[in-house]
Amino acid sequence: MHAFRAKLRFRHLEIVRMVADRGNLSKAAAELHITPSGLSRAIAEIEEIVGGALFERTPKGMVCTPLGHALCRHTGLLLGEMEKTEADLRAVLHGDLGNLSVGCFSLFSGWPLADAVRAFCRKHPRVDVSVHIGTHEKLIGELDSGALDVLISRFPVSLDVRIYRTVVLSRDPVVLTAATNHPLTGRAALTLADCARFPWVTALQGSRIRSEITQGLVGAGLSPPQTVGALSLEFGLEMLDDARHLLTLPGSVAAVLARRGRLCVLPVELRLSQSPLAAIWRRDRSSSRQVRAFSALLAKVLAAEGAAITTG
Repeated sequence: MHAFRAKLRFRHLEIVRMVADRGNLSKAAAELHITPSGLSRAIAEIEEIVGGALFERTPKGMVCTPLGHALCRHTGLLLGEMEKTEADLRAVLHGDLGNLSVGCFSLFSGWPLADAVRAFCRKHPRVDVSVHIGTHEKLIGELDSGALDVLISRFPVSLDVRIYRTVVLSRDPVVLTAATNHPLTGRAALTLADCARFPWVTALQGSRIRSEITQGLVGAGLSPPQTVGALSLEFGLEMLDDARHLLTLPGSVAAVLARRGRLCVLPVELRLSQSPLAAIWRRDRSSSRQVRAFSALLAKVLAAEGAAITTG
């Protein structure tokens, strides 16, 4: 074990992570700026250090062995901590007070995230902020690896509260929206049957929300509409521009965009189960002052929207 600690280098860890991520020797070699033969020699060297094969060559590419999976799991944690350390040191060298890495589920990446980041940067101008946008599954992996300090996302039922701390920020329903010039816009009363006549942009196939939407329509005796699965707010808004597609959104996000004239919220209830928006971080890492300050500002932005809806 002492020889393992003495011989294994961070470059070795980067090689293992890249090959595992790409699953292809040539692609991994190109991104690591070495030749495929040089990468093969490096893998052989690492396998000699750890005492076993890390990858199996298959028709589908390079696949991790059980030993490879174990090393990759620890590699993500070690490299994530090293990247955070590098960012902290760089911030101090530039005269800042540290850094904050925020991950955010894509549908909340415009409002409220942008408002919260602006407010945080005004109050903490010497903290270097980085924002990562993506799916919950991708970002929870980055949170686990240490690349993120905090994740802003829906709180799924499957989240293990023994591993993750959460602060609930908002509870809002999923709503159906349309362009301001859509044929359904402006009607005082709508039914699901009216909406099912038009194509929808909603959650990805296999997701809880998509399943509940399909079950609700079928339960009402309706055929599900033509549907595009997407988790991009920008893409969804572009799709609304044809004045045909309908878009499902978190209620709070939709209310803000409606007030800005970007869309209209349709008066029809989808009656989907709610997953609260939460700030999430790991229990095995203490929350930093920056994380607590950012989470408080984000909660304030969301509360202000709730007050605007109440008084609007």
